[in-house]
Amino acid sequence: MSRHVAAAVGAVARGLTAAMAKWPKIATRAQIAAALVPRVKVETARGPLTFYTPSKTAMFWPRYGVKAEPQTHAWIDRMAPGDVLWDVGASVGIYSLYAALRGDLTVLAFEANPYTYQCLLRNVAENRLGGRVRPYLVALAESAGLGTLYVESDEAGTVGNAFGDAKASQLRADAGAVQVPMIALSLDALAEPFGAAFPNHIKIDVDSIEDKIVAGGSKVLADPRLRSVMIELHRDIDGRDKRADAITARMTAHGFHVAEKEGVGEVNTVFRRG
Repeated sequence: MSRHVAAAVGAVARGLTAAMAKWPKIATRAQIAAALVPRVKVETARGPLTFYTPSKTAMFWPRYGVKAEPQTHAWIDRMAPGDVLWDVGASVGIYSLYAALRGDLTVLAFEANPYTYQCLLRNVAENRLGGRVRPYLVALAESAGLGTLYVESDEAGTVGNAFGDAKASQLRADAGAVQVPMIALSLDALAEPFGAAFPNHIKIDVDSIEDKIVAGGSKVLADPRLRSVMIELHRDIDGRDKRADAITARMTAHGFHVAEKEGVGEVNTVFRRG
């Protein structure tokens, strides 16, 4: 039904502008399209957030994302004033924006998918949080370099994307429908030599190479200023997964322990130092 309604609205817009000269017609149709993109307002425990929603895929985040992970919100709520959060795999900003509503955190949001990144930028602007969230278009990996980001489609908000290897996706057999040339950095490279504000907390949720991202952060993980890391670990019904086991072992080696878990299969795991 919604597809037919959308087609009918498009036909009306084309009909209303058909008699216009070429370039004014194109400009007017572009303005109509922009005006029709929904802005969805949702309530959170820290106040309302507005989401720019240019596609059906992007709609998932304001519709379900705010309530999907209460543990993530609680983790953010416990952070100390003045802390720095790195959100790796920020998507459209659902958790970066929530953290920014506090007003006393610095948030660096890293999103590799350029279609989703554009939505992230718009959401930061829509909520006037540009002074609190710094969005970066970059992939995180084990080491710095050039590579390919494999994404499901050119819609904002897709999941299961993978950098470097389409088959690394945890959510689909092959994430390579669209291939995007991309620069990658490691966690350690962000801290040095790029000098990003050092994180007290890191959230890692990329649905693919979490193990490689953790492997590229030995210096950051060893630094006592980093106090907690939330990672989405993917396990089968028996709780087994080699990548999840490798991440847990590496975090333990750096002095972290599993403090919290939430979910089945896709398990948000909070590692705390000490």
